[in-house]
Amino acid sequence: MALRFRKSIKIPGGFRVNLSSRGIGASWGVPGFRVSTGPAGSRAHFGIPGAGLHWSQNLGAGQRVGSSAGAQYQQMLAAQHDPSRAPYHQPILDEVQLHEQHLRALTTLHHEGWSPWDWRQIAASPAPPQPYRQNHREAAALQALQAHRPGVLGKLTGADRRLEELQQAVHVARAQDEQEYGAHYAAYMNELDRWKWFQRAAQGVLSGDPEACQAVLDHLGPFQAFQQLGSSLNVCITRPWCVEAWLTANDQSVLPDEAVSYTSTGRISRKTMPTQRYWSIYQDHVCSAALRIAREVFAILRIPVTLVHVAYPWTNTQTGFPDRYPILSVAFDIETFFQLRLEAIDPSDSMANFEHRMEHKKNSGLDPIEPLTPDDIEQNQG
Repeated sequence: MALRFRKSIKIPGGFRVNLSSRGIGASWGVPGFRVSTGPAGSRAHFGIPGAGLHWSQNLGAGQRVGSSAGAQYQQMLAAQHDPSRAPYHQPILDEVQLHEQHLRALTTLHHEGWSPWDWRQIAASPAPPQPYRQNHREAAALQALQAHRPGVLGKLTGADRRLEELQQAVHVARAQDEQEYGAHYAAYMNELDRWKWFQRAAQGVLSGDPEACQAVLDHLGPFQAFQQLGSSLNVCITRPWCVEAWLTANDQSVLPDEAVSYTSTGRISRKTMPTQRYWSIYQDHVCSAALRIAREVFAILRIPVTLVHVAYPWTNTQTGFPDRYPILSVAFDIETFFQLRLEAIDPSDSMANFEHRMEHKKNSGLDPIEPLTPDDIEQNQG
């Protein structure tokens, strides 16, 4: 039996990021109303807590597209250390296969991403229904009271203890029904607030409001879980037509030092990786990370340009503190981006489709560059 991994991370504001063996998901809301997005797609879930009434609506967005070589590599690596964690019928891979999968995971980050959110459909989603008073406890108590027939002693003395108990039960049942309705109504008001948030967000995105666009990037973008891209990622609206993202990438230590392969006799050979291949793989890794960021931004917002800067981490020898310098700056325009077959491109070669700055040397890697600015893009387009 394959082991399953699941972890939920709460974020202030009612948001939650869900990590599992199937992928990354996120949700937002309260009991009774929650919008979730994950490997199975995006849905709005409506319901009345405790009333047994609930339904969900597909938002036409958030479906995970493409295969994740990174997830496959992590599965294989875990199975290598603990065979009991291997997925059912999946063989344990040898060192060469793990090495190849590791390189594939580093250079195919852009193969996976969310499908576009349908903000028009979200804007048209119905409001959660207002709860109604069911009074089922009171009705049952009244039915028991009406069915009561006093005994002979009660008729003679005029005292009927059972009658008093049933009358008291009606009062208790009525209070319980009222308490339940109050809880449902409070939950409904919270649900309504969440629904209104998504309505404002959807209408703001559709009208191009920068604050609404930034809100959905902050709360619905999966960027918090992109540790495989680098150490830090900041995504924000800098122009009504432009999202700008800064990524501090992994340094070259993310790459294996050795090239692992089979010999002609089928044995495993380990050699120092050739310098040019080493830096070529790192360049592909950096460009793949930039493509992945653009893919995720365009899935949330149909904005004309996503400007991605990738910086290399280093320790500033003058101050002794961590620092970074930009090594890639690329302006992805949405029309050109969606014309690419992302699963077939070479990440480094694909940069030629977009305005970009990158200085790559075969024997020393990526040199520092001056990043593009929104003003540069406006001037070049003008």
